[in-house]
Amino acid sequence: MVRQALVSHLRRLEVHPSDWCPHLECLVVSATFFSVLVPAQGTVSVPELTDLQASRLVTLFWLAVGASIILPRLPFGRRLLYPFALLSTWVHEMGHGLAAIAVGGRFRRLEIYPNLGGQAVSTGVYGVGRAIVSAGGLLGPALAGGAIIVSGSRQQTAQWILAFVAVAVFVSLVAFVRNLYGWISLGAIALALVPVALYAPVEARIFLAQLIGIQFCLACWGSLDYMFTKNFYRDGRVLNSDTEEIARVLLLPYWFWGGLIALLSLGVVVGSFYLAWVLPTAA
Repeated sequence: MVRQALVSHLRRLEVHPSDWCPHLECLVVSATFFSVLVPAQGTVSVPELTDLQASRLVTLFWLAVGASIILPRLPFGRRLLYPFALLSTWVHEMGHGLAAIAVGGRFRRLEIYPNLGGQAVSTGVYGVGRAIVSAGGLLGPALAGGAIIVSGSRQQTAQWILAFVAVAVFVSLVAFVRNLYGWISLGAIALALVPVALYAPVEARIFLAQLIGIQFCLACWGSLDYMFTKNFYRDGRVLNSDTEEIARVLLLPYWFWGGLIALLSLGVVVGSFYLAWVLPTAA
C-alpha cells in the first residue's frame, strides 16, 4: 500500500528531467561548499564566542554581505549561490501560499523550477484577500530575511535558525511542493543544512544564517523589474504581475505598489541590521 501510494504521488509530479538535470551540477558544487563548513567530528574544538568578541560577530555579517556581492561576479560564484537563490524563490512562493491561508483560502500546490522561477497555486481567495496574497510573495523574502538576520546573529540562536529553515523546507515538501525538481532541489538543500546546524563551528553557523538572510533580502531588490512590471509571459500566456494584481483590487497603479513594497522591503533590511548589529553594540 505504501509503495502504491508513493508511485501514485510521483506520477502526479511534473517530471521533465531534460529541463533540470544540468542544474544538478550547481547543487553538487554547492554541496561541496556546505561540506567545507562542517569539520570532521572530533577534530575541531570550537570555543563559544563571548560578548567581548562582538567585532567578530559583525565581521561575519560583513563577510556574508561581501560573499553576496562578489560571488555572482566570479566564474563559479553563481553556482555556489544557486541553492540560496532557490531558497529565495521558495520563500517568495511560500509567502503567497501562507498569505492565502491567512485570508481563509487554500494553498493547493507549490512548484520550483530550475530557472529559479516558481508558482504557488491557491484557491478560495477573493477581493482584498487577492491583494494580500500578491503582497505576501513580494514582502515575504524581506520579512523572512530580516528575521533570520536578527535571530541568527548570535551563537546561541544561529544553530536553531538553520534547523528551523531545514524543518520548514521539509514540511513544505510534504504539504505543498508538487513537482519533482522542487522535491529534489529543496530536499537536498534542507539535508545539507542539518549537519551544518548540528556540527559546524559557531562562526560557520552565524555566517551561513546571515548569508541566507541577506540572500532573502536581496531577492526583493533583485526582482525590482518584476515589481514595476504590469504583465509577463509564462507558457505562452500573458499573466498579471503581483503588483498589477494588487492594483486591480486597490485601484492605485501597479508602479505605486511596486515602489511602496520596495520601500517597505528596504525598511525591513535597515531595521534588521540595526537590531542585529547596531543596537547591541550601542547598549
